[in-house]
Amino acid sequence: MANTIDWGQGAVNNTNNWGKGKTNATNNWGAIYDSTAAGETNITGSGGVAPFVNEYSMSFDGVDEYLTMGNTLDFTNTDAFSISCWFKRTRSGVSEFLISKQDSTSNSRGYTLLIPFDDNKVTVVIRNNTASSGRLIVDCTTAITDTNWHHIVMTYDGSSNVNGVNLYLDGNNDTGVTSGTLSATISNTASFQVGAKNGASQFSGNIDEVSIFNSELSASDVTAIYNNGAPADLTSLSPISWWRMGDAATWNGSVWTLIDQGSGGNNATSVNMEEADRVTDVP
Repeated sequence: MANTIDWGQGAVNNTNNWGKGKTNATNNWGAIYDSTAAGETNITGSGGVAPFVNEYSMSFDGVDEYLTMGNTLDFTNTDAFSISCWFKRTRSGVSEFLISKQDSTSNSRGYTLLIPFDDNKVTVVIRNNTASSGRLIVDCTTAITDTNWHHIVMTYDGSSNVNGVNLYLDGNNDTGVTSGTLSATISNTASFQVGAKNGASQFSGNIDEVSIFNSELSASDVTAIYNNGAPADLTSLSPISWWRMGDAATWNGSVWTLIDQGSGGNNATSVNMEEADRVTDVP
């Protein structure tokens, strides 16, 4: 396509030596306006997907602070499930609960992930009653008495047998002492809580990236979650619940709400926590 452009009269004594410009000059520019610019226009990268970033964890005082999700994630003894979280202790020699959904009756039906005061080894308890024929107890071989970040994953295959439980600490299978069997359902109406059990035995320190799966994670899944010591995007593993702690959290002036990034829609609500409890200390 030929475009006619009237340049008018060029400047006299132009430093470019144009002299007197030609009137009604005809210039063939080509089809400059028939082209459409192509290429990536979103600065976040291909497809406009923002990179995964972990900026915040939640800090717990070990006195009265915890998160509650209500009566949800109520598994039975024949359901396979897994729990993953990052934690950083600020004390040892005190029994503390990382994750719990266990009722307060004499049977203590449910499941918990805790650190006992006597040996400081992360332990999982899955229970339909307190007798040895109604509980699975598995602990790690490694005691955690430092104040560093650690990652723990508990997996259960739904067999009601203690051999169906594994504990992975910092990406490695660290399953230690095991005992017991399950003889009935572990289903209960207690609230699922992070940082406490039924509002007691609170955790002191930081917790980050808590996720629950309705399947038994494999060793390779655990490796992917641990990601050489840096939290990773869990979307491809399809967690039923995934609380990113400070990330995807809102403060309304008195309460934190942590949005469930999994498929379950189980948002968390803070109890006795403050706005300053969202911190930038992360693994």
